[in-house]
Amino acid sequence: MTRRMRIFSKRGSTRLVDEHLTYFTVTEADDFRRIVATSFATVGRDVAVYPDHVEDRGGTTFGLWNIGALCAGSEPTEWPALIDEHVQLVTTPPRDLADLSQEDLEEGLFLHLVHSGSIRDPDELAYARVVAPGLLEVLAVDLPDSVATPSRAELAERGLLGGLIDGARSNLRGLLASGTLDADVVDTGAAYTAVSGQSVFTASLALVLQDVIEHVSGETFEGHGTLVAVPFRRQLLYRSVDAPDAALALRSMLKAAFDGYRSEPGPLSPNVYWVRSSRWVQVTSFESGKPRVILDRGLRETLKRL
Repeated sequence: MTRRMRIFSKRGSTRLVDEHLTYFTVTEADDFRRIVATSFATVGRDVAVYPDHVEDRGGTTFGLWNIGALCAGSEPTEWPALIDEHVQLVTTPPRDLADLSQEDLEEGLFLHLVHSGSIRDPDELAYARVVAPGLLEVLAVDLPDSVATPSRAELAERGLLGGLIDGARSNLRGLLASGTLDADVVDTGAAYTAVSGQSVFTASLALVLQDVIEHVSGETFEGHGTLVAVPFRRQLLYRSVDAPDAALALRSMLKAAFDGYRSEPGPLSPNVYWVRSSRWVQVTSFESGKPRVILDRGLRETLKRL
């Protein structure tokens, strides 16, 4: 049986509250998403509708939270006009980061963990860092109704790359104090921590892992490393390798990561990684179509010594 211990409080909910747009009932949320899709189609943008965002054919995403919150405070008869106005606003301006002031760009710049397959032209992102097979660290700008990934050339016009990366890392750490995150200790016989949030940069917090662990769990040292999973953009799972039951927690995390990767919008990776001294080692696989543990030799020996 899974036992969850609340660390950060969530909003109150009832059976009929929509899971992703929690100010709506399920019926209201479905109506809202349908109107959003129609509004985008009216301006010539065919979009795929997900629970918390829409995505056009070019891969550009538009969040639903802000406009949904505006509609939630208005009569349903007013929703089409409000949504039309919002869609016009986010689709009419040219998608050129040159239109952003330096201050706006720096405030909206985040380190972003992405799946390498989601990058349409890797040559434009010569600054991207490989975190693990299939996972890249890039820079992204929260606009905030969409997320743009600037090219190396666009960044060169805004300052030294190292300084921009430092600022993006600081903004990512800022999520920890934003009040928008929830954290659960999930206990299936061996506990791990699940951090979730409305921000599409929630999983990217894995890039500042020690800050997360210190903030959420109060641990101030790496010890034997940490098991980490980033199944989709809005969730991060982790467990310190600090006791014999870490091996059991690994298997529980693998199932949760695999399920989240397959079912949630914004999938990143179905795997679990062993992170130690900023080095990510993949310790699971789903190449056979089923998730399985493939322990790295170093992790296997570490677990035996615990």
